[in-house]
Amino acid sequence: MSRSIALSPSSSLRRSAALALLACGALAAPAPAQLFETHKLLASDGAAGDEFGFATAMDGGVVAVGSRRSNVVGGDTGAVYLYDAASGAQLHKLVANDPQDLDELGVSVALAGGRVVAGAWHDDDLGGESGSAYVFDALTGAQLLKLHANDGAAGDEFGCAVAIDGTLLAVGAKRDDDKGQDSGAVYLFDAVTGAQLLKIVPSDGAADDIFGCAVDLDGGVVAIGAQGDDDNGPSSGSVYLFDAVTGAQLAKLHASDAATFDFFGSALALDAGVVAVGAWANNDFGDHSGSAYLFDAASGVQLAKLLAADGATRDHFGYAIALQGGVVAIGAEGDNDQAFSAGSAYLFDAGTFAQTAKLLGSDSAANDLFGSAVAIENGIVTVGAYHDDDLGNQSGAAYLFDTLATGIGTPYCFGDGSGAPCPCGNSGAAGHGCGGSVAAGALLSATGSRSVGLDDLVLRADDSTPGQPGLFFQGTSAVAGGLGVAFGDGLRCAGGTVVRLQIAAADAIGTAQSSVSVATQGAVSAGQTRVYQWWYRDPAGSACGSAFNLSNGLSVDWIP
Repeated sequence: MSRSIALSPSSSLRRSAALALLACGALAAPAPAQLFETHKLLASDGAAGDEFGFATAMDGGVVAVGSRRSNVVGGDTGAVYLYDAASGAQLHKLVANDPQDLDELGVSVALAGGRVVAGAWHDDDLGGESGSAYVFDALTGAQLLKLHANDGAAGDEFGCAVAIDGTLLAVGAKRDDDKGQDSGAVYLFDAVTGAQLLKIVPSDGAADDIFGCAVDLDGGVVAIGAQGDDDNGPSSGSVYLFDAVTGAQLAKLHASDAATFDFFGSALALDAGVVAVGAWANNDFGDHSGSAYLFDAASGVQLAKLLAADGATRDHFGYAIALQGGVVAIGAEGDNDQAFSAGSAYLFDAGTFAQTAKLLGSDSAANDLFGSAVAIENGIVTVGAYHDDDLGNQSGAAYLFDTLATGIGTPYCFGDGSGAPCPCGNSGAAGHGCGGSVAAGALLSATGSRSVGLDDLVLRADDSTPGQPGLFFQGTSAVAGGLGVAFGDGLRCAGGTVVRLQIAAADAIGTAQSSVSVATQGAVSAGQTRVYQWWYRDPAGSACGSAFNLSNGLSVDWIP
């Protein structure tokens, strides 16, 4: 049932109105669903211990998710699931033609050109845990190839990492022993014929380098991680670039501030001449807080070091990394925002190096490890959470986010001086509310649709006071013809009959969003126009001393 209250913007009622907006119990609301989340993917036959979401890849509107401990014929056989990125519908379950216990098919996955490559690093064809890789048709789900190294041997773990670009395929064997025990190697294959083309081993390889623990291909270059490399101290890590045709080494990359046990190179991505590298054990924000680096692939020059705006001890930022279309997605599977090791993922602009978003699962719980795998294509981001428990303990899940979702509704009532002046002269940025702790002022927007039937509209507040609670509320009319009137430190924009929709808390970068069914909560009918606003606490940066502020307004015309 909706609860309606009448609010007056007059100064004599400001404090009571503010209290009324929040009067419904504790301020600490459940963590809101993260903006842009479109689907949560679960295996149709998922079960406890499957670890679905351990690896993921995207291409051509298809999402591949590895479930390395799925029990196809026995324990930990492994499988890969394919989904439609737009609808979230499961398309295929991929299993090997010769499944065996403990193979762990799906420990790594790659997808390009209609082919899915999946590693089975504990396959025993050439000796215990020698490893193999499978190629499947993404359209039909049929197995096309099974690959082995020409010199494969027990313990090589061939298939620990895979990549594909066009008709070229790369497979890591991080425990190959050519340069010493567990020095590592990478093999290149023709993805059509399965013919082995090259074996790549670095000239300075050494025992325990684990060369091949991560691999990617793009534009005739293969990037290979060696997280155990000791050039700058034990397991400081490195990344090598090779010509994928000739096998010639092009560059060896190190972090400018490399340190012992950073594990630089444990995750990497290569796209459009840029190399992104994770170093999840780097300690800038505390023990194992993590970091990531960007390099120019042609010159080997470091372009930037990326850090989370709210980085903390044992976040493991950089544990997973993806790069496409100028966007870097970085997993931080140890992040504690929602619960202990619930996890998170971050988006950065690869050109400006600015953090653009933090992604959280709408229902993430303790030890889900959301962010343990990431993939991105055309603004759609997949995030794995292989210890999610929806289908049993550690059954696993993956989440889809549309980071290019078009906002809906008509913004109005701005705190930039274009309408009513902000109290105390605390003007905000164009299109935002009045300024406060965040000088730009809070910005209210919405995604989803205006459909009452779908009831999927999501309200989002950006540039709010980090860590402070607020309230999304709905009104039946705009205040003062849409110009607004002074109310606390901001402008009251949404009036008439007011419905309190949801209390939420802004995250560490000042973002909050609704997770309730807005149309249902607001008792909206098709054909009605409703106006929305975000009220929030701002105790430390209050310009006028009221300790609260408001965003701009947003008007939505609802349809069936």
